[in-house]
Amino acid sequence: MVKIAVYGKGGIGKSTMSSNITAALTDRGYKVLQIGCDPKHDSTRLLLNGDIGDTMLSYMKERKISDRRLEDVIRVGYGGCLCTEAGGPEPGVGCAGRGIISSFELLKELGAEDLGADITLYDVLGDVVCGGFAVPLRDEYADVVYIVSSGEFMSIYAANNILRGVGNYDPDRIGGIIFNARNVPGEADRIGRFSEAVGIPIVASFERSSLFSDAEANGKTVVEMFPDSELAERFRSLCDNITGGKRYHARYLEESELENVVLGRSVSKRTTAPPPSLDTERRVRTRKYVSRNVSRKEMLHGCAFSGAHSVCASVKGLTTVLHSPASCAQFTFQLVPACNRRSTFLNVRPIENFVDPSTECTFMNGDSMVFGGRNDLTSTIGSAIDRGADRIAVITSCPSGIIGDDVRGTIDSLEREHPGVRIVLIEEDGNIKGDYMQGVIDAGIALSEGFSRDCERTDSVNLVGVKTIATNCTDTIDLISDMLRCIGIRVNCCYPGCCDISDIENIRSARYNLMMNPDTFTKRLCEHLEDSYGIPTLPSVVRPGLKGMESWIFDIAEAFGKEKEAKALMDDVRREYDAFISGFRPVLEGKRFCMLSVTRDVHWVLEAAEAAGMIAERVVLGDRSDYTNDLRVEISGPNIHNIPDFNIEEEKENFRRIGPDIVFCTSMLGTGLQEMTLPTISDAGPMAGAEYIARVSRLMCAPAEEGWKKDVL
Repeated sequence: MVKIAVYGKGGIGKSTMSSNITAALTDRGYKVLQIGCDPKHDSTRLLLNGDIGDTMLSYMKERKISDRRLEDVIRVGYGGCLCTEAGGPEPGVGCAGRGIISSFELLKELGAEDLGADITLYDVLGDVVCGGFAVPLRDEYADVVYIVSSGEFMSIYAANNILRGVGNYDPDRIGGIIFNARNVPGEADRIGRFSEAVGIPIVASFERSSLFSDAEANGKTVVEMFPDSELAERFRSLCDNITGGKRYHARYLEESELENVVLGRSVSKRTTAPPPSLDTERRVRTRKYVSRNVSRKEMLHGCAFSGAHSVCASVKGLTTVLHSPASCAQFTFQLVPACNRRSTFLNVRPIENFVDPSTECTFMNGDSMVFGGRNDLTSTIGSAIDRGADRIAVITSCPSGIIGDDVRGTIDSLEREHPGVRIVLIEEDGNIKGDYMQGVIDAGIALSEGFSRDCERTDSVNLVGVKTIATNCTDTIDLISDMLRCIGIRVNCCYPGCCDISDIENIRSARYNLMMNPDTFTKRLCEHLEDSYGIPTLPSVVRPGLKGMESWIFDIAEAFGKEKEAKALMDDVRREYDAFISGFRPVLEGKRFCMLSVTRDVHWVLEAAEAAGMIAERVVLGDRSDYTNDLRVEISGPNIHNIPDFNIEEEKENFRRIGPDIVFCTSMLGTGLQEMTLPTISDAGPMAGAEYIARVSRLMCAPAEEGWKKDVL
């Protein structure tokens, strides 16, 4: 079977050419299957007495897979030729290219190859560069490609692009150029120069003729209605080239060369300054609040779609709609019960809304990719509103972004229909906008912009940088809230999540922002609150240990005039700390330790070890290899070494040579010595170091090597 693809600019007459070629081949006894690959689905109408029937895509949309039959999508036309149309979505929605691919898959699944066609002809729109329309160019589809073109520049421009597309696959498959004249001055010369420049001949020429319009008015081809005409004879001659002609290499011209050849003028590239009307500063600001991963253009760590959902699912009173396939939603949603399982295992309080999050999914599928997901999105949001949801966040996935769904238009329409309902769009398009932490940033900003309102300032702070999937999230919030309450300061909102939607609505009433974590995403959210609402951020970050607490609690105290209350609180905390840690001195006094950490933020461990009477023999500090701590902590002192690129094997040998009682390390090293891991994300309270030392004390009472390992059966 010979497979032919006829390409050309939209409106250039390729469907007329294709239908007449099919009719001429049919008259010569060939069984031809013509497949229309244009969303207008009018490729085969001249073979079907002017009838435009249903398309494969509309058939797929209406019929279940189990009910689909090949005879339903294949129609018999002139002389017994076979006809079918791929069709496309409604203008402005969905993806026509994806529709072409789905149509070809349908024909294959239904067994179109068993129809016994001698020749398959693909009639394809040629001025669209989408990969779906390029499918017939691939090796397993078209054996030969013909290009229909007039002598107008834009038509030749499209022909040149088609040659470029063929060159991306098997370039030696060009059958020739079919010149369909438009009767404009000089077009024969222009197409002739192009033909000569690319080395591809004009295999057939057709001037404008009333025979074409007369035949089309009767829903027929020229070959059928005027079989004895010169035009019909030219189509029959073209059939000889199609069935046995030479194949040519797809050479294309660069744009400047194309204009020189076709129009006879040279074009030079000019470098000019942007016009004054372009606000370059504004364009930069639109991507100001980016994660560390995005700003450094590194490989993505997680998906922005998931990061945004981790925030929205933690907000009580907010319904989240995931505009995505079920697989994306399932993968993202599983983070929520995973957090709850870890919380249960570690006996800590889970995030309240994670127990039963209000999350919906639009369940995008193959039809959504072709016809657009607007109807599914409208239905899903509408159902949520009917159940009482009035604060909704919509997060977009990769498929939605790829097909260009008009999610904003859908939301605007629903808000007009339902006054009082607020819907926020978090347009992540899966991971197109960035990594997991970018999704967290975007969700926080979208929720505050979409739901917050003007409020009077109160003696309160926003806790910014809450990590909703961290196991110690709720315990940390409770601890800091209790500390602040002791000095007469109220927590206004936990941001970006782990709060109530009313807290987000009142986020502007806080007098200051307090950073919960020393990382980029926390800083970006604080910058947003400062830029948008004028809420300043306190200089210190919530850190573990006594010194860590002193820094941030006294910053707040100074800002609110609560120095006396803060001093009293710190005196109480220090007494509790000393009393707690003194109980472990009998075990730890004089014990020597080494440390290997990928972060320099370990002062809270060192201060607790010193308070317990331990001796630091060698402490090696590097730079964190992940993205949870951007705080530049400088720790100095005897036997402390800041080595960004330390060699693990060398340090293991150093530790063995020193022979300490215990080694503190980010991950187990296998030194043969007693080892204990350092937490990746520490608790924020003043007792974090003391509690760590308590675990060290218990471990020191156990042998370095467990005896059961030496048991022999």
